[in-house]
Amino acid sequence: MADQDQKGKWLSSKEVIKNLKITDCELMHRRERGELKFEKRGRAYFYYFEIKDE
Repeated sequence: MADQDQKGKWLSSKEVIKNLKITDCELMHRRERGELKFEKRGRAYFYYFEIKDE
């Protein structure tokens, strides 16, 4: 429930690839380098992105 307090959103791999305009391979490399906050649910990965108010 802590994520509810922050302004952010969990996105599927497909959504992240589309939004960041990267390949699935690049997504995997970024995940392995620790550049993305992620969670594995079953066989799928979900990525957390904070929404910044500017």
